[in-house]
Amino acid sequence: MMIDEPPAPRTSLGKRILTYAATLVVAAVAIYGLSEFLTPIQRPKQGDCANVTGFSNEPNFDAVSCLSSSANYVVTGTVAKSASCANANADMITRRGPEIRICLVPLWAQGECYPSTSPRMELEAVDCASGNDVFRVTAVSRDVPAPSCAAGEEAFAHPEVRLTYCTATP
Repeated sequence: MMIDEPPAPRTSLGKRILTYAATLVVAAVAIYGLSEFLTPIQRPKQGDCANVTGFSNEPNFDAVSCLSSSANYVVTGTVAKSASCANANADMITRRGPEIRICLVPLWAQGECYPSTSPRMELEAVDCASGNDVFRVTAVSRDVPAPSCAAGEEAFAHPEVRLTYCTATP
């Protein structure tokens, strides 16, 4: 005598599709996460430009073309995290990959005024009459050697990236 077993319950087509879709989403997220984690950070090279934003204690670095209007810093070099940057106006430490210190020089515009100190990395030009803590960029030179600054102006030379600024109090 044969015993009839009840047929196995069938999963609905909708549940199967939902299960497959969820599995694909989880796999895609896992693959993306692994590729981001395993992709080595490209160490910026001297002369590379960047758009650096955020606060100086936690800046965001995005490599951009030096011809881009968003370029606001140029890399003068990189050093070990524990070292200090020589002849740089700013620096930042990477948080992914090998921890290095990126040495930066701002890309100021001739004729514009900037605050002497700011907690933000963005280089926002300000009204020259906005206060005592402001300087005007009187000259920008890519020549080597750079021409001399006028009397009463201060020179900021960065020969490693062929950039010299003359600044004065407005």
